[in-house]
Amino acid sequence: MCLFRSIWGIPCPGCGMTRALLAVLKGNLLAAFYYHPLCVVVILYPVIYIIFKVRKSKQIFDVWKNKALKTIIRLFLFVWIIRMIFFFPHIPPLDFEKNSLIGRLLQHLFY
Repeated sequence: MCLFRSIWGIPCPGCGMTRALLAVLKGNLLAAFYYHPLCVVVILYPVIYIIFKVRKSKQIFDVWKNKALKTIIRLFLFVWIIRMIFFFPHIPPLDFEKNSLIGRLLQHLFY
């Protein structure tokens, strides 16, 4: 289980990625997209990284790498916010973890 989710009870920006990658390995792309729409980015980034590292100069590669990572982080945060708005807290993998640290604290405070 995700440390972020174990503490806060809410899914992290990468929640569902393991299930998505397993679905890709099984050939079920629709399920993979359901679990995490950015699984394609996680699969393609290493391939593109290697191609750029081999074909571009170190300076161009470093600029590309920094921009790519910043873009991917922004993309993950954007998708996470959208998924939280439309799917949280009742639809897996974006459901609330009641046994998390915060979840147990809330249960003790309000029940």
